Order: sequence, then structure tokens, then C-alpha cells
Amino acid sequence: MEQNYLKLRTTLAYAKGAYTVEIKIGSQKRVANVLLDSGSSSLVVLPQAYDPSHDSCLHATSLAQSIAYGVGTWAGPVLKTEIAFGDKRHARVLPDAEIALVETSAQNFRDADGLLGLAYKKLDKAHDVSALLAEKMIEPTHTWPWPFNTQEPSAFSEFKTQLYEQPLVNLTPCFSALEEEGIISDKFSMLVKRALVHVLDDNASPEQLASDPLNSGVLVLGGGEECQSLYEGGFETAKIVHELYYNANLIAVQVGDRPRIPAPALLEKYMNSYASNAIFDTGSSFLVLEASIYDAVIADFAEYDKSFPDLITRFQSSFQKEHGLPNDEINTRAWPKLHFHLESPSGDEVTFSCTPGNYWQRNSVNAGECFFLLMRQMPKWPNQSILGLPLMSGHYCIFDRRADGDGVLRMAKAKED
Repeated sequence: MEQNYLKLRTTLAYAKGAYTVEIKIGSQKRVANVLLDSGSSSLVVLPQAYDPSHDSCLHATSLAQSIAYGVGTWAGPVLKTEIAFGDKRHARVLPDAEIALVETSAQNFRDADGLLGLAYKKLDKAHDVSALLAEKMIEPTHTWPWPFNTQEPSAFSEFKTQLYEQPLVNLTPCFSALEEEGIISDKFSMLVKRALVHVLDDNASPEQLASDPLNSGVLVLGGGEECQSLYEGGFETAKIVHELYYNANLIAVQVGDRPRIPAPALLEKYMNSYASNAIFDTGSSFLVLEASIYDAVIADFAEYDKSFPDLITRFQSSFQKEHGLPNDEINTRAWPKLHFHLESPSGDEVTFSCTPGNYWQRNSVNAGECFFLLMRQMPKWPNQSILGLPLMSGHYCIFDRRADGDGVLRMAKAKED
């Protein structure tokens, strides 16, 4: 009997602060390394990796998509084509996958070729721009080749205003389509070693970085506990409390053995759009803490050592130039663990812990530099904590969408290579 999960190699070498997986697009099977993001649902690819004009599987549509990712915003046509995953017994093909081609300069992808969203269906929306195409007298009414001027910032802003006035259409995310086609089960798992790319040579190519075992991981589409070679010991389980992002109910954060820091509830005005006070996000290199929690965590660090807040301030200054602090300035053994107390499926609590070596990661982005991976809630952002890759580092994480209503996240210790 054919297994209904795909075990795929991942790497930090391309996106630098997130894992990518290799997919093959269209009739020519063009290779793209796409970033794995549980905080979005779209499949997006850059033109450097895929040229639709040579794809005999291509079906153009009248749909366009625009999404903000981090500080970058992109727009482009929605196409349908074939996507191939994996090799040998882990090889599968998804016909007529819906994919967006970026037609504006994208930020944040680094050396990656795009993005594979792993969140729920509600986040994957596009607009039917048939009316705009008709105004331009474009026949057939297709968004590819891309007929809009979106390269200049002012033109892009004008286009986005027009786009949001067009009818909304729900797309089927690639991950959901794999499940609906019976190719996989409705869950995925990731072996996460680090949050940022491990660099020992600043001149290393992405291919050389990919050969570093610390930069490698595993994505299991449709599988979890059965991959026993990837983890050891038992699982701790947090409840997914809403089927939007992978929403969690964060109860409190604790710095070592200091008193617990209560996590405020999400403000009512954000409930419809953000659903809860925390999300699990594989696309985030940082633990982004709600403002009052972050401030309390920094204050508690000072109780361990008065020099700790100054080190963090120095790091933040260096980070403005994408640098960290020298490795030898950070003695991770002196720093405390961080404990995140979350709602469990039974309504009780479960605790996920982050070690100092995972929130101060050595040889990150640049050789010999240590990065501090806690960040304060961003301006104009809801009072929601983003539990990103530092919390998952050193773990095998199962995002099971079938269990306990909206799903669960199970974490066990990753097995050493």
C-alpha cells in the first residue's frame, strides 16, 4: 500500500531565517526552493525560478493576488499548473495547483525562490480582476502575461487600491489540495534544528551552506509520529484554538524560576482578524513577544545579571546592520531558560521551553556572530505573540489539523543525527 505522507529535505541555506523545501513547477519541472510558512497559505514563486511561457501545463486565470509578507508586499497573477514534490517513493504530483507569480520586487525571501504557505484555507484569497482586464480590452481576460504596471511604488499603490475593490475569490492552498486529492493526510511535521542559517564562512554559497548538517531539516507532509527516526521521548501537546493561523492561547511566560508573567488576552478589536493572543509561525525567525511580556522578560533577565539588558541593547544596534555580537561575548550558560505556558487540549496547561542557546544562536547569518532572537511587539501590530522557530529549535513539531477540533501542535525532542 502506498504511504500517504511525503518525507522531504529542508534547509536554512536559502531563506537564511526560515526553512525551504524544493518543489518542481510545470511541464519543465523548474526547481524552486520555497520558504515554509505556517503563518500564510499561498504558494508564491519568483520569476527567477519559473517562466510560464515555456510551461505546457499552464492554465491562466482572471485572478490576481497581493499579500504582505514581513515588510514586503507583492502582487501578481494566479496561475494553475503542475507541482511535483519529492523523489523516488516520496515523489508525488499535484495537478492544477494554484500558484501566484510575483510581478513586483519582493523583499524578505533572500535566496529563496518563493513561499509555500501551510496555514488554513481562509488566508488564501485572490481577486477576480475580469472587470479591470475588460477595461484594458484584454482578450482573453487573463492576468498572465501580467498587464498591470506595478513596478513603481506609486503605480503599485494605485493598483492595490483598485485590486481590493474587485470581487474576492477563495483559492485552495497547495497543502489543502494535497490532502483533498488524497495524496497526504491533513497534517505536517517539521524537524527544526535552528532558527537562523549556521555560517562558518562568510563567503559560502547557498549550496555550501546547504551541506552543513546544522542547516538541514525535514518536512513530513501528511505524517508525524510514524517517523520515529526523527524524534526521541514523548510529545508535549498544545491546543490550536482557531482555524486561521495556528492560533494558541498563551497563558504566561516565565524566565527561569522567576514569577510567571501573565499573557494579556487579545484585544477585542483584533479578534475577528487575529483570533487569539499567540500563533505558532514557522516563517518567523524570532520569538516576537507582546509588548508587556517582552518588557517584563528583559526586566527579569536583569535579575539574573545586570549586564544582560545592555548586551541586548548592543545586539539591537548591531542588528540594524544585520550583524550580531561576537560569539565569545555571550555565555549562554549564564542565561536562563524561557518557559511558555499554553493551553493544552484538555484545557489544562502545557509548557514549551526555549533554551538560551536557541534564543542566542551562535554563528548566525555571519560567521562568529551570535543573534538574540527575542523581539518586542512591532508598532501597529496587535497584542499577539508570534512563537517562531527559536521555540521549535531542537524539536520535531507535528501540526495536526485533524485532532481536537481545530488541531494541535505536538513537540518532542529532535533526535541527533
